[in-house]
Amino acid sequence: MIMTMLEISKAVELFLKYGISKVNDPNKYQLTPLNGITNTSLIVEVDSKKFVLRIPGDNPDVINRESEKYNTALVQEIGMTLPYIIFDAENGVKISEYFEMYTYKDSDFRNSDLRNNAFIELMKLHNSGLEFKHNFSPMEVFKNIADESNMLEKEAKEIGEKVILKINEIGVNKAPCHQDLFPGNFIIFKDKTYLIDWEYSSMGDNYFDYADLFWQNSFDHDTGLREQSLKELGISTNEEIEKFEYFEILSMITWGLWALKRSPNDNDGKMALNKAKEQIKNKKL
Repeated sequence: MIMTMLEISKAVELFLKYGISKVNDPNKYQLTPLNGITNTSLIVEVDSKKFVLRIPGDNPDVINRESEKYNTALVQEIGMTLPYIIFDAENGVKISEYFEMYTYKDSDFRNSDLRNNAFIELMKLHNSGLEFKHNFSPMEVFKNIADESNMLEKEAKEIGEKVILKINEIGVNKAPCHQDLFPGNFIIFKDKTYLIDWEYSSMGDNYFDYADLFWQNSFDHDTGLREQSLKELGISTNEEIEKFEYFEILSMITWGLWALKRSPNDNDGKMALNKAKEQIKNKKL
C-alpha cells in the first residue's frame, strides 16, 4: 500500500510536535501501514530507528483516552504490555518503539501452548487487583449505539437488555478487563506473551473477556476446542456456562452494532447480530 503525501505529512507533523525527530523532510520518512479496524497504525522509520504511530479513527462509541492512558500505565507497571513513548490523552495519538514480535492469529488458539499462554495472561490481569478507570462498558454501550429505526438493530438491543437482566440475576463480577480480545491484541515478544491495545479496558466482568475471546477468535467453529477451553478457564458448572453463554451473546451484539455504526452495510456486523438472535432462541427469557 502506497502512503499518500497527506499521511506522510501528518506523520512528520506529529514526530516534530512530540520531539521524536527533528527531521522535517518527508522524503526521509518511510511509512508502512499496519492492520487495524478503526485506528490508523503505521510503522514509521526515520533517523535509522523504527516506531509505531497510532492515529485514532472515528469510533462509534466514545473512548475515554484519559482512562485508556491510565489503564495502560497500570498494566505496563506490572509487565503485561509493551511500553509507549508518547501518549497524548487529548487526541489519542500514541507513539511507541517498534518491536519485532509475533502477532497472534485466531488459528493460534488451536495450539494448546499458545492458547494457555494467552489464558494465563488474561487470568493474571483479572486477578491483579488493579483498579482501572471507567472507560467502555459492554453492559451499556449497545443501548446507545443501536439504531432503532433498523429492525435488526432494534431486535438486537431488545435481546441485549434481556441478556443483561439474566446476567444480573446470576451475578456480576468486578475485575480489570481488556474487553477487545481480537487475536492481534495478543503478541509474543522475546518468548513472552503480552496483551496490547487497551482502548476498551475498564472494570468489568471477567466472563465478558472470556466470551469475547471465544467469539472474536471463532471458537464456536470447533466444539472440541470450545469445551476444552472452558475447562482450562475453570468454567464448568451449569450456572457458570450459562453466564458465559449470555456474555457471548452480549459480545456478538456489542461488536455487531459497533460494526454497523461504522458502516451500515457491514456484513460481519449483520452476521453477528443474526448469530445473537439464533443463540437466544435456545434460552428461556
